[in-house]
Amino acid sequence: MKSEIREILLASVKKNYKKKSLDFDISRTKTKSHGNWSSNVALILGKELKQQPKIIAENLVKNLPKKKWLEKVEIAGPGFVNFFLTEEAQSFFLKNFLSNDLSSFKSKMPRKILIEYVSSNPTGPIHIGHGRGAAFGSALANLLRFTGDEVIEEYYINDRGLQTDVLALSVFLRYQELFKVKVDFPEECYQGDYIKECAFLAKEKFLDKYLAKKDLKFTDQSNPLDLINKIYIVFPKFSEFVDFCIHLQMDQIRGDLSKFKVHHNNWVSEKDLYEDSDDGSFFEKIIKVLKNNEFTYLQDEALWFKSKEFNDEKDRVLIRNNQDPTYFASDIAYHKFKFERDFDQLINVWGADHHGYIPRLNGALEALELDSNKLKTLIIQFVSLVRSGKNVSMSTRKGEFITLKELIDEVGVEATRFFFLARKSDQALEFDIDLAKKEDKNNPVYYIQYAHARICSLEKEVKKRKLIIDQNNGLDNLKLIAKENELDIINEIERFQDVLSQCRKDLEIHPLCFYLREIASKFHSYYNANKFIEDNKDLRDAKFALVFALKKVFQQGLEILSINAPEKM
Repeated sequence: MKSEIREILLASVKKNYKKKSLDFDISRTKTKSHGNWSSNVALILGKELKQQPKIIAENLVKNLPKKKWLEKVEIAGPGFVNFFLTEEAQSFFLKNFLSNDLSSFKSKMPRKILIEYVSSNPTGPIHIGHGRGAAFGSALANLLRFTGDEVIEEYYINDRGLQTDVLALSVFLRYQELFKVKVDFPEECYQGDYIKECAFLAKEKFLDKYLAKKDLKFTDQSNPLDLINKIYIVFPKFSEFVDFCIHLQMDQIRGDLSKFKVHHNNWVSEKDLYEDSDDGSFFEKIIKVLKNNEFTYLQDEALWFKSKEFNDEKDRVLIRNNQDPTYFASDIAYHKFKFERDFDQLINVWGADHHGYIPRLNGALEALELDSNKLKTLIIQFVSLVRSGKNVSMSTRKGEFITLKELIDEVGVEATRFFFLARKSDQALEFDIDLAKKEDKNNPVYYIQYAHARICSLEKEVKKRKLIIDQNNGLDNLKLIAKENELDIINEIERFQDVLSQCRKDLEIHPLCFYLREIASKFHSYYNANKFIEDNKDLRDAKFALVFALKKVFQQGLEILSINAPEKM
């Protein structure tokens, strides 16, 4: 209906003022006396033409095309144009919605989209910061699919480089402790109980096969790099052990994400970018292109990218003087790989610590003659936990952090996902553990789920009384419940489509959370103030038609968020 109203307004603007296009708002009204929809078109045009908006509104209304769905049009205030729909038109959306005709939710211009998110380094468990990105990425993918796009969800595994060697070294040192060898554990190594658990598994499944107690020689607190070099000399299978540790961590990550209702389609290995082929690795080809395009130079035996030419604060190293590629260099190759797969849009969901990374990556894409506008990078801000009014301190390297698994074990998947999603992703989040565990109206996810459960209880009561609800008859009799509260709820149900459309456009999820909380509040107030099992069948059917539509909003909205819609609570 919104697009229909825009179409007839633009036709009148063109006829009266010879303008082919104009940017103006069309929004749902708050009260019945203002109709169903209102537009500020006359105010916008009046400002542009320096004419009185009320006179412009009168001219526009006078020349509006006649439509069967339009009962009347009025001018209000300084020049707002209010549209009153016929009863049939008001129930049109509800009829389609309840009959599972969701075509109006689908974009007329669907896209093929790749979303890369989480991509946590496989050197430890998924923590709560990764969890927020995981909830956001998966919910965004759900929403984009629901609105018509084809979406691929991808995880990029950083499975090469010094960090992976340090992980294996950390596990190896803890393995020695299983034999009562006293180890002076380096501060630079990964700590935490998960390393000890990994060591126990490594003992049984790998290390006992290749090492004897006499090989446990690395107990001094040396520089980790020196220790790694020593291990490679006496333990030739250390590179295989590195892979083993990475696989253990990735299995844990996959399991945690699955429990959190996050399922990636693709898992891309950084190592694969360096696989040799007849004409060189994929990575080498990308570096060669940058060199040929004259965007690199040598300095201090390192290869540099001319990042400052693309508005970065300084140039960046691609290959260090020891010939080891940087993360940045690998990311350039990985993003080139993304572009080669013919997506209409690429979306990165990155942590806040990557914010400064964006200009240099976009610059590298332009240096490769790729359209950086096709890539949208969304930043997920930090999460802090609050328990009993106090912040919980965390340190990843020292192992002093709350894992995603620990959080969802304590407060549940549903509450964790909703609390992560309910705040704008580029704003820092304080996660109140005590609030997330409450079972009352102060906990928003509980409040929304309870609304759905209440509707289910009404359905059970109808069945118990052996009454039959005819929702089509109810839609034909909406005029019987055309009071202020019911019209407000009908408008809220129809706004579901607008909310999803705006979320798709802005690549945001939190407006959907706000919407579900708001419509749940309206339903609870309506539920408490009304009788539903009416003696009059037409009235009963009308009320339940409204209730069934609300139930579907809760189900579909929560499904996009990957949150359960329980039938009883």
